[in-house]
Amino acid sequence: MAAITTEVGGFLAPLLALFKGKPKPVVAAKTVKKKTKKEHIQETQVMADVVKHLTEFFRLQEELAEKIRREEAQSRNVYDPKQNVMEAALNRVMALDQMAALEVTIRETMVYQAPPEMGALYSKVFEMRDVIREEQEEARLSQEAKERYIKWQQRQAEQEVEMLIALTVAVGIIAGYLHLWFLYLSQ
Repeated sequence: MAAITTEVGGFLAPLLALFKGKPKPVVAAKTVKKKTKKEHIQETQVMADVVKHLTEFFRLQEELAEKIRREEAQSRNVYDPKQNVMEAALNRVMALDQMAALEVTIRETMVYQAPPEMGALYSKVFEMRDVIREEQEEARLSQEAKERYIKWQQRQAEQEVEMLIALTVAVGIIAGYLHLWFLYLSQ
């Protein structure tokens, strides 16, 4: 988990450099300068670099969130007597705090230092992220429910087989007992 947070933290340097490295265009009050093809290509490259770095950041953020979710699920479902509870708590808190700080940095960078050509990138991205998160959470819960149902069906099938075996053994014992009883009576 520490490796992921370190990677995310070190990842911000190039992103911040991209936002800070691009000077704001100065436009004279009366003259409007038309963009050259070279400037347009540079702006496109800057936007592509920003999108690439943001995508990488959010991928790493999701990996960390998934790792935390798995650790929480394991903690709830699997007893580990050797687990150091304080270390696990410290790791989770540190990871969550670092992710919160990184989100603030990303938000401030996207809002205040982004090139104007990118518009309200932060707002649009995070609105869409919330929509996708809701969809993914529903899909995850549905998938987990299906998996639980399949496991329940498997347990039911195993119980039916066990019941059938027990019934077969019981009928065999009773039939054997009756057979021996009838043999005893006939003699």
